[in-house]
Amino acid sequence: MARRAAALSLTVVAALSWAGSAAAFPPERRFEFAERTPNQYLIIPAVASLPGIGVFAGVILSASNVGGTGIELGGTYAESIDSTDIKVRALALREVPLLPSRMLTLEYQVADIKLGNFQNYVPGRNSPNFTIPVTGQLQFQLLRPTLNLFARRLKASYNLGFVNGFEFDEDGNELTTARHSSGFQVSLDLTDSEVNPKQGVFAAFSTSLDAPEVTIFGRNSIPLPVRRADLGLVQRRYTLSGYYPLRDDLTLAGSLQYFRTLGAEGRDEVISGGSPPLRGYPGGRWRDRFGVFLGGELRYALPYNDTIDIVLARGFVEEFQIVGFYEVGQVSPSENHLLFEDLHHSFGAGVRVAFDVIVLRFDLGLSDEGGESHLTIDQPF
Repeated sequence: MARRAAALSLTVVAALSWAGSAAAFPPERRFEFAERTPNQYLIIPAVASLPGIGVFAGVILSASNVGGTGIELGGTYAESIDSTDIKVRALALREVPLLPSRMLTLEYQVADIKLGNFQNYVPGRNSPNFTIPVTGQLQFQLLRPTLNLFARRLKASYNLGFVNGFEFDEDGNELTTARHSSGFQVSLDLTDSEVNPKQGVFAAFSTSLDAPEVTIFGRNSIPLPVRRADLGLVQRRYTLSGYYPLRDDLTLAGSLQYFRTLGAEGRDEVISGGSPPLRGYPGGRWRDRFGVFLGGELRYALPYNDTIDIVLARGFVEEFQIVGFYEVGQVSPSENHLLFEDLHHSFGAGVRVAFDVIVLRFDLGLSDEGGESHLTIDQPF
């Protein structure tokens, strides 16, 4: 615990020192959210192999300020092209204004997911390097109202989720489930950009809350084995990131993340509370009750500022980036020194296309278990 507190203190001091070296703190925004150009979009057709899941073909869509309404649109359609029979269809509406000032906005997400032969890792600090099959199908919905204050530097949101579908227990019995989840998140953004920061600090805290039994989505229907798995758990996550411009075209970025899962301490089974986002491993490779992550990136920006207007993309490109990263993380069933012993290491490189509203990211991460590729939207931190 003392080492964790020392690491957190050093990160806070370093991040504030970075920000304090600038002429003004917090730094002025390079790009204001209200200045978004209407009808910018990005369509990404892709074929990707996700270790432990399958080989996919599909498309990712992101659009900003649709029709000048301020609304952002995101969508994904993908399905496996091997024997795994997995399909994902998802749609998200973000930044829907509930007040003319956009002080209060709403996000809605809906997804249909079929897991025909999904391969999952066993949770736990000492998880073996093999997967187990999981079969299921579900529909996911989410409502997230967000309060935006002080030019969107301070945000507070409430998340209400609902999962309706089926899964199989360890004996092969089909379990029909319908259950709510809820949580609260607050963030403080003292950087020069919400999308592609180069200077300042960012902090966030999130926690799960007691979910309602009945909402507009439906009513809980949770079989006893599933109900026992989630009983009395509270999941909390802490994030602190800092950004320091070494030169106009070179940024050093770092992030410290910590999660803890409280409740049901007397149970013998592994509590799969969270996972550190180590890019050299498959998603969810390491899961347990407590976890820590520390990552750093060196982002070099190629000199390019221009507007793209082609079939698959329309918008202003701020820059192309070449990135190198190194990160460590660990999980543990106990909140003690084990979190900082036998750390998992991950390193790699990536390329980014930074639009003024989104970042398209491709990273290749390496670890002692091989390599992983990641094609996604937004900076990792």
